[in-house]
Amino acid sequence: MYTNESFCFQNSTIAHECSSCSYGPLCQFTTAYYSITSLQTFLCSFESIPNILLLSILFLGSLCNLFSMGTFCQRSTREMGSGIYRLWISIVGQFGLMVVISHILLEKTHNKTIGCFSMEYLRKALHALYDSLTACIACERTMVIYEGISFNKIGSRRVAKLVIPMLFVYHFINILYDPFIRQLNDSSERSWCILKFNDYSTGIFESARNIVHFTIPYFLNLILPIFWIITLTKQKTRLHRTTSTCVNFRNVIHTYKHTVISCYILVLLNTPRFIFTFYLTCIKQQWQNTAYITAYFLSMVPFMSNLFIFVLLSPKYRPDFFDFIQRIVRYMHRKQYELT
Repeated sequence: MYTNESFCFQNSTIAHECSSCSYGPLCQFTTAYYSITSLQTFLCSFESIPNILLLSILFLGSLCNLFSMGTFCQRSTREMGSGIYRLWISIVGQFGLMVVISHILLEKTHNKTIGCFSMEYLRKALHALYDSLTACIACERTMVIYEGISFNKIGSRRVAKLVIPMLFVYHFINILYDPFIRQLNDSSERSWCILKFNDYSTGIFESARNIVHFTIPYFLNLILPIFWIITLTKQKTRLHRTTSTCVNFRNVIHTYKHTVISCYILVLLNTPRFIFTFYLTCIKQQWQNTAYITAYFLSMVPFMSNLFIFVLLSPKYRPDFFDFIQRIVRYMHRKQYELT
């Protein structure tokens, strides 16, 4: 089937050849549904990943996420719904990071059952949920700019407390079918997690779900900051008629640069995935598989970068983070003094 000698691209061992855009010893891999069908494709592209590297990523990512969660657990950071969204983004990012690293370690220890039926389900649900929560922040910022001083902070907190559980239920229910259409098959001295759709309509639903859950948050984070800048520039121009539009534009960029940068970091990390999702729906060579998986995992970098994206870049939340660190230091000093 393929000339590439990687075990990802071995000829099919079953009686018939793989269908178009499917590959692997059991035709188990494809990106025709606009997403990876299994995390095993990652290990196909990067066959030898040191455990120390995985554990280091888990440790550093977890430390950053814990600092982020500690920051947003403070009452002063949750005056608006955006603070609540950021808290849950940190929580979801931490669970997503743990699921991905645990799944890779399970694959390396040849423990396939949990990875195939549980970790795959959690990975897909948590990734989509994370993207949706980042879109919620962008939408709330748009409402703040549109409504101005009439924006209801208490109302935004109530909306956030309603939207977040709804998103949890939605994202975990709409792929509830995933574990039931997976099976483990043995080939090439290993077990493969195969995704088989019971009917054509399920495949169409999977494709549509993947496109919608990825593209809507992507475009919201891409387009809404442009709307913010245009709207705020117009407002400043009306208020300061003696100041040129160019000067007002620069002032807006300087004032809101942290919010715009946060959105565009997410966009930048997701752009390779966006390109390859639609460009590489049919993978036939190893380099294409490697490029696609690299792009997919770049989109997961925010899972462990929440402290930088949502805290350190923000002049509003950065002092709360340092206050949280000072509290930890004072607590440790007090405990040390009590022990002595």
